[in-house]
Amino acid sequence: MYRFLKTLHLLGLTLFLGSVFGHIVASRVGGAIGDAAFLTARADIEASTSLLTLPGLGLALLSGIALIWLAPARRAWMGLHAGLATVIALLTLLVIAPAGRRVLSATTALAQGQGTIDAVHAALTTEHLAGAVNVVLALAVLALGVCKPALRRRSAHRAPPVTGEPA
Repeated sequence: MYRFLKTLHLLGLTLFLGSVFGHIVASRVGGAIGDAAFLTARADIEASTSLLTLPGLGLALLSGIALIWLAPARRAWMGLHAGLATVIALLTLLVIAPAGRRVLSATTALAQGQGTIDAVHAALTTEHLAGAVNVVLALAVLALGVCKPALRRRSAHRAPPVTGEPA
């Protein structure tokens, strides 16, 4: 069961990070704001967010929770890993995905002659800044999962080193 959950966890991570990097590429090659190619790229990004990014994030989170629950010994790095993953999920669900929908909506309105470039820029800025933070956090979570550092609490009172001589 543990190995199966780990496979699901890696699948979720692959879906999430792979689609995020796909979004970055689509944004770069999608053309300038106002171009038909930009609108197509934004529609593709929105579709992949719904079909890949969010399900991958959910799979990674749920399988991660199960892995922590089934772990033979819970380690401090697991708590930090889970905490950062929760921040990623909240940032994705509450800031990035809504900003992406606003970009598509504003781009569609602009293509119909009803919107402004400023509305597109505002939503894109939010998406890009929050997305950059999310990528850094995701890389930190990935590093924690790979390195599994021994995080220890330092005690307020440290015992003196043993020198072998009686006091």
